[in-house]
Amino acid sequence: MVVAEILTGIALVQKSVEFIKSNISTVQDISGIAKQIDGFFLGEEQMNKGQGKGMSIAEQFGSVESSANDFINRKLLEEKREELKFIINMRFGPTTWDQIIAERAAKIHKAKEAVRLQKVEARQKQKEMVDTLQTMGIIFCVIAVFVIGLVVTFKAFGYEYKSKKLTRQQQINQGLIKKPKMVLCRLKIQKVLKDKIACVYVANNGTNRKTYELEYNDIRVGCPRSYRCKFNPGDEPSIDKVMESLRGIAK
Repeated sequence: MVVAEILTGIALVQKSVEFIKSNISTVQDISGIAKQIDGFFLGEEQMNKGQGKGMSIAEQFGSVESSANDFINRKLLEEKREELKFIINMRFGPTTWDQIIAERAAKIHKAKEAVRLQKVEARQKQKEMVDTLQTMGIIFCVIAVFVIGLVVTFKAFGYEYKSKKLTRQQQINQGLIKKPKMVLCRLKIQKVLKDKIACVYVANNGTNRKTYELEYNDIRVGCPRSYRCKFNPGDEPSIDKVMESLRGIAK
């Protein structure tokens, strides 16, 4: 309960002051009673924190007993503070208590400032993390858009390339392929074996280079006297090879 907390606080205050009063004449310097001075301030802090904590509105303002206890303890705290200030100043000098209060206030301010700076640093780190994630997100989006653009471009280029495929005549006109030279092939010899016939044709283009063409037909078809063939200079096939091939076909 709150009353118990206040009593604990005032009890600590009283105990600290009583110890200082009993030992003030024997200590060499303020460090000899520093622990008890801290005890006094701790008790005071407990009382300040306990004011109204955990109490309903009716309990805070409608309870005569709690209001009376609080008033008494507050008066007692003021008396003990003045008493402690007096005996410390009498022992160590008239400004000692004010110095203690100032140093304690400085330490409290320093501690609060350290906490504030920690919070500021934590917020800064959080902001930097958010900024980093945002930057990474933007970079990822840019890369994704770039990749998608490349894919779309390549597909469009591939489609355009396929759609513009050149015809054979266009390839011939652009020199990409050579138009075969056609000449008149005339029947030179023919060989018959069973129901097959071998036809050997020869052609030239007005030079000493000749083209030989070998074809196999059914004997009923025979060998045409001539036809248009590609000019492809080469050696004349031997009769033996012609007959060997003909025997393989006539089986």
